[in-house]
Amino acid sequence: MTNENKEWARNLTGTPDGIFRTINGNADELIGIGRTIKAGFACSRVDITNGKYDAIVDVEKGILLRIQIKGVGEHGNVSFTGGGRSGQQINRAIKSRTYKYTAKDIDILMVVDSRNGECYIIPVKDLKKWGNTKSLSTLGQYKENWNILKKIANEKAKNN
Repeated sequence: MTNENKEWARNLTGTPDGIFRTINGNADELIGIGRTIKAGFACSRVDITNGKYDAIVDVEKGILLRIQIKGVGEHGNVSFTGGGRSGQQINRAIKSRTYKYTAKDIDILMVVDSRNGECYIIPVKDLKKWGNTKSLSTLGQYKENWNILKKIANEKAKNN
């Protein structure tokens, strides 16, 4: 972090934008997993490219939650969709594979603020009330709210 604005230094090597976006996204996933571990939860990365979730967290009592991790930078808009860049999607002649996350895909959407590492822990059921994007500034109730992991695990245990 820099002392003046509490933001982390970024791309000091001048890596081209497209390549840096990929690298930065990978870093955001690792930051989200690390922050989850620092909060006291066992968390592991899922190393499947273009999978529906990026991590698994063992909250308590062996209850596992699937987490999709999204990084958000300067623009501050969170996307609740996946599949936009998978495989042939790059070819504009191919039908879009973009989908909005649901409970079939994930349990938690974790948003990592790329500027400072703050995490927003959002239950997937809350995504139903919104469109495909939302401003990070409107998600304050989820910011650093690690108790949401316990709450969702307890709900999952009751429903199983």
